[in-house]
Amino acid sequence: MAGFIIGFDGEKTGAASRIIRFVEEAAIPTAMFGMLQALPHTALWHRLEKEGRLRVDTKQDINQSSLMNFIPTRPIEEIAEEYIEAFWTLYDAENFLDRTYRCFLKLGAPQCHPPFKLPSLVDLRALAIVVWRQGFKRKTRWKFWHHFFSIVKHNYPVWEHYLTVCAHNEHFLEYRAIVRDEIQQQLKEFQIQEAKQQLTESLSTELAIKNP
Repeated sequence: MAGFIIGFDGEKTGAASRIIRFVEEAAIPTAMFGMLQALPHTALWHRLEKEGRLRVDTKQDINQSSLMNFIPTRPIEEIAEEYIEAFWTLYDAENFLDRTYRCFLKLGAPQCHPPFKLPSLVDLRALAIVVWRQGFKRKTRWKFWHHFFSIVKHNYPVWEHYLTVCAHNEHFLEYRAIVRDEIQQQLKEFQIQEAKQQLTESLSTELAIKNP
């Protein structure tokens, strides 16, 4: 697992693509990804407040589906589009399966072994859901079975952990759509607010010129 943040000051275009490339080359199955946020009453918050760059009050919820709460040094639209692209690409079913497979092929066997216990009904139900969705329902089903049997053959001690990580993408496949929809909606609202603010400033300037 690894975590990445996009939206730093001075960041160059294509940050998301660079993160995707790194995650794929390093074969990191679960890559947590977020846009930089200014947490209330931190040094970053106070600096941005002095610079007039904060966008919202301190009551806004901050999570992976939140648009940045300050004005970055490159267009916020560009950052949002890259963020959505990265989230969508990283948790594409095929990309995730391939990345997880490459990771577990070279993963060492666990050194500690917990006492054996029979799986619970919850565990069995979760396993059935993963096998049904990834092994039968989805178009990547052949890849799922190829990777699974290859793991069993070449790195047997990790097969249970491998299936557990494969199951993680059931959450991310749905969540990436939520992230896309919510970020796009917030971006539209931001653009509307910006247009209104620019219009207000333009009218104020015209009035000031007419009535010096």
